[in-house]
Amino acid sequence: MPAVPPIVPLAGFTKIFVRGGPDYQNHCYQYASSSYPVGLIQPKYIIYPNGDSEVTKAIKYAKDNNLAMAVRTGGHQYCGASSTSGDNIQLDLSNTYLDFAWEDDDKTLVTVGISYSLRTFHDMLAKEDRFVPHGQCSDVHLGGHVQTGGYGQLGRSFGLLADHVQKIRIINADGEVQEIRRAIVKDKDGQSKEIHSNEEEKDLFFAVLGGSPGNFGVLTDVTLRVHRDEDHPNSRGLRIFYPYDRNRLKRLLDVMVQKANDKSTPGDYDYCVTVLSGGSMFPLSLSPISKEQILKEYPNIEGPDDFLYWPPMILVYAQWANLGGKNQPYDNKYFDEIKQAGDLPLILNGLEQLLGNKVDGNQHIPLSELTGDWIFRNVREFEKPYVKRVYMSNSQPLQDGWTEYVCNHINEIQADKTNGCYLSVQIQHFGGDNSEVFLNNDGSTAISWRDANICCVLDIFYDEENSRAQNTAIAWQCENDASVGYQGAIFCPEDRRILWGSHDLDLNQEHAHYFDNAVPVSGQTKYERLCKIKARVDPKGVFTPNKFCVQAPPVTAVIHDRKEAAQAPPVKAVINDRKMAASLRSSRRKHGA
Repeated sequence: MPAVPPIVPLAGFTKIFVRGGPDYQNHCYQYASSSYPVGLIQPKYIIYPNGDSEVTKAIKYAKDNNLAMAVRTGGHQYCGASSTSGDNIQLDLSNTYLDFAWEDDDKTLVTVGISYSLRTFHDMLAKEDRFVPHGQCSDVHLGGHVQTGGYGQLGRSFGLLADHVQKIRIINADGEVQEIRRAIVKDKDGQSKEIHSNEEEKDLFFAVLGGSPGNFGVLTDVTLRVHRDEDHPNSRGLRIFYPYDRNRLKRLLDVMVQKANDKSTPGDYDYCVTVLSGGSMFPLSLSPISKEQILKEYPNIEGPDDFLYWPPMILVYAQWANLGGKNQPYDNKYFDEIKQAGDLPLILNGLEQLLGNKVDGNQHIPLSELTGDWIFRNVREFEKPYVKRVYMSNSQPLQDGWTEYVCNHINEIQADKTNGCYLSVQIQHFGGDNSEVFLNNDGSTAISWRDANICCVLDIFYDEENSRAQNTAIAWQCENDASVGYQGAIFCPEDRRILWGSHDLDLNQEHAHYFDNAVPVSGQTKYERLCKIKARVDPKGVFTPNKFCVQAPPVTAVIHDRKEAAQAPPVKAVINDRKMAASLRSSRRKHGA
């Protein structure tokens, strides 16, 4: 076997940190650092490039030295896949690409750099009474968000953020800048038309949006079609904070399931229910009223320094988008059903004021304002390690008993004050014949599971100092695993996951859970198409920094074994998780559950 040539030291960048050097650990940190093995998120170099020239220089270095490069914008990839290990490079774009330019006179087309956080990007659009659908996490950045779809509160009414991308700017594995256009676009009347037939351009657009973030090049800018408030002059929102109660949660979810089981539910409506354990912190700096006023009414929520502790909560978010414009009448029946299911007036008005306004469904609120109201303002719900799951279901109708099952399952954690575990659960209706997530499936992107009806995000955080908390968290998620993936499963007979909520780090092995079209279309599955594109645009695996990547031909896998690419969580733990899940599935089949 020929000797591997020594790697030339990396130098000559404006800002660079080397493993073992000063401040390395601070810059190495990602959202997943609390919850995954140290070796997973340990790049040799962390580079903050000042623009295209340094990005190109880093790509050339990686290529010349047979290394790989992970690309990070916000660092919120929940299993650490926006990082790497071994001798590989972390390219941090959190402040590199901050362009923002309107491309037309009526300000419905904007080119924006991928380094903006969702909160900042939202505020820039809102200044002009413009908006797009996007997620709820304030510190997630555009780069990773758009490449994994851009799921959010406006999904049914406006689709995904990636659906609004008209053009992308990317630096490829040869260090060349490419501008890639969407081939199929909609005119102002919503009619689709093809504007070009360049197959290689179509392929790269398809792969970048929904393939796997950072696997096909360095995304720098996107051009987005955005929406105008004036086209939706009667839009309304509903946000209610309820004290947690298991029966209240079931009633609220029953409303959602009723609407989800009706394929004709109008596309104007989006509805999401979030459950939070007590202890999540809220910064007082974001509140328009004083700490003294708040604590006078709610003395048990005082937190450290300038923070408050939320009590255990059910948060309801809903909106009516007024897609039909000024002549479309508003029907308050849906919102009234939600309020009746909650079975309480807005008793937490003092806490409601913390978010700056009252969104009660009784008055028009511009959508550019509502999209800001839906943003969760903490960086993370709990400053603790976590175990995460996200599942999509296309079951139509959902099985009888699912709301009973999921509410009992949530209450197992919520009712035990000694288990050292904390939930952040979010359940949202995405489906139906009038959902834009479904209607925007024109094949332009690799985003999968567009026929999904319900999305269930299940995060459980745990105290490290509590000896049983981690095992409780793992066992709880194994029960969730047992609710999908086999005939008769109560949530979905398929095990459907999405890239931003990943939990198995070997994408090549687990791709059938992340990409649909398992049955070949035009002679190849979606994943086979992605692998062919990957082999063509990145044959040396420059953008294959870990196992959660679309894989090029086998030679790349050999190269990355030699480079000690990032490993999955400890094998023993993974095996135990799978054994527990398999045991639960077997038990459910046996008892007909």
